Formats: sequence, structure tokens, C-alpha cells
Amino acid sequence: MTRYGMLINTKKCVGCYACRVACQMVNGLAPEESFIAFNEVEQGAYPNVYAEVVPVQCMHCEDAPCEAVCPTHATYTTDSGVVLVDEGKCIGCKYCMAACPYGAPSYDEETSTTFKCDGCYDRRQRGELPACVAACPGANIALDEMDALQSTYEADIVSDEKSGTRPNFVITVDANLAEEPDDLVVEARTA
Repeated sequence: MTRYGMLINTKKCVGCYACRVACQMVNGLAPEESFIAFNEVEQGAYPNVYAEVVPVQCMHCEDAPCEAVCPTHATYTTDSGVVLVDEGKCIGCKYCMAACPYGAPSYDEETSTTFKCDGCYDRRQRGELPACVAACPGANIALDEMDALQSTYEADIVSDEKSGTRPNFVITVDANLAEEPDDLVVEARTA
């Protein structure tokens, strides 16, 4: 089965939040809720310093730790590599939240269930692009087969060796970046 992934080109992302707002609207999220976090990474040396914006969301990992720890199998991976949560099976134990090194799952107090980015699975079944991809004014987010993304873009393939998650994500970053964006997310979460 084809393995799909996402590309984020942080070299051109200006942090306009269009992807985040589109995601919030499509998923009915409150303003304080989001499936996309923005990290700013300081680059360069004085006097040529700038901030690189790195949007991070669910990585839809091949070896998803959130799926592995779910006692009811509410979290599962589709044949195309999308990690989903079946809210009907979720018991709200929050194990997935503790296991995810990227902080992707959220908890809904009203329903006592977890939820996360589903890669706009329903939209994709209808032949539409994910909301974040469609909304990006600079076309800095893309969805494609992982093999195509990896062969087309010179990029930092997100691969957190510490967790062994094997994310389906490609992030283009400045070649001089001292740390990988996924490592920065993990470090921020554990700090």
C-alpha cells in the first residue's frame, strides 16, 4: 500500500498561521486548541540572525507509540499510513498523550476522549487536499507519497532516533540548523 507523508518547507514558511486557522475551522477547534504547533528556531550569527518558523503537527508515524500503548485499539493506522483515533473506542486513559514524543494528541474534557490531527482523512477520501495544505498561501505544505517526497526534496527527514517512531514527515530546513526540528519539539515537551 502507498505510504503518504507531508512536507513542510520551513525555508519559505513565514508563520502566517493560515494552515493552523484552516485546520481549526475544518475540525471545529476552539481558538486555544490546535493540531499545529509553531516553533521558532533562531538561525545565523550576529549580524545575520533570523527566526525560522517550524510548524509541527502529528507525524503519522509508521511505528506510532500512541497506537502501541492504546489498551482499546482506539488509535490505529490505516493502510495509507494515517494514524486515526476511533472516539467510540477511546476510554480517555491519555496513554497516547503520554507516549507521543511530539505532543500530538489532545484531550476533550466533555467527551472524555482524545483527538488529534487525522490528516483530513475524510477530505482526502473525497479527493480534496488536507485543509493545511490547501490554505498555505506559499504552497509550503504538501502531501504526497513518502518515496516521492524523499526523492524530490533535499530535506531533513524527520526521524527521531531516540523514539524510533519513523514519522511520515519531511521538513526542509536550513542546512546550518544545529538541531533537527523534531528534536526541538521533543526537548521542549520533556523540559
